[in-house]
Amino acid sequence: MFDIDKYQTALSTQWLGQSLIYFEELDSTNTYMKKLSDGEVAHGQLCLADHQRRGRGQYERNWETAPGKNLTFTLAFMPPEAGRFHILTLACARAAIAEIEETINQKAVIKWPNDVFVNQKKVGGLLTEAVFNGNSIDRLLIGIGLNINQEQFSGELQSTASSLKQESTSAIDREAFLCGFLSRLEFEYSRWLRHDIELVRSINKKIIGYGKWVDLQVDDRPLDGEFKLLGVNEEGELTGISKEGDLETFSHEQIRVITD
Repeated sequence: MFDIDKYQTALSTQWLGQSLIYFEELDSTNTYMKKLSDGEVAHGQLCLADHQRRGRGQYERNWETAPGKNLTFTLAFMPPEAGRFHILTLACARAAIAEIEETINQKAVIKWPNDVFVNQKKVGGLLTEAVFNGNSIDRLLIGIGLNINQEQFSGELQSTASSLKQESTSAIDREAFLCGFLSRLEFEYSRWLRHDIELVRSINKKIIGYGKWVDLQVDDRPLDGEFKLLGVNEEGELTGISKEGDLETFSHEQIRVITD
């Protein structure tokens, strides 16, 4: 079971994760946070479930997680302006990658648009959802699932998914990992607020295929020819240049990067 006292003692952030909602078991942390009223949600609030029964990934895919082994949580943000939300999602992925690399001494990367991979296997995923009040953004919810100490995966996931424990052969301190991640993300959030171009550059360096010639699919249809992947721009759009020299930009909802 997640040790709340240990977490609160180790947490060194100023605001991120200081407010914690904890459940031993919950259908979905994103769904729970979406249903709360305005007064029940604080900027930087963390909702954590030791077992998420109906975790959701991109495109409503189920997220498999073993009870008490991993980290499944949602962070609530109340940004002062709308837009550039995918950059913030990628900043979360970048913070997770930095903590993973320090913890297990293995390289981690971003598989477009929102997955984290180690040794060509998925160890984490992110799902961002916005809650609006009329035309104004009320809260941005970033759900994160990280495979920490899970030792077995079912079916075809055995060949496509992994955990930090499997990749390092030793158990990971979940509380310490989460505190380290939140500390990194608090810094990345400040860079996101400042429109810091260095944040975008650090994200791009971790995207699989960055700087290489890749195939692209839009709405499951392959585009003609190869594109040199230039990463994301400051608005969070994926960019690439064709062999004819044409610069193309794509929203993350429609584009797939094929590197194999």
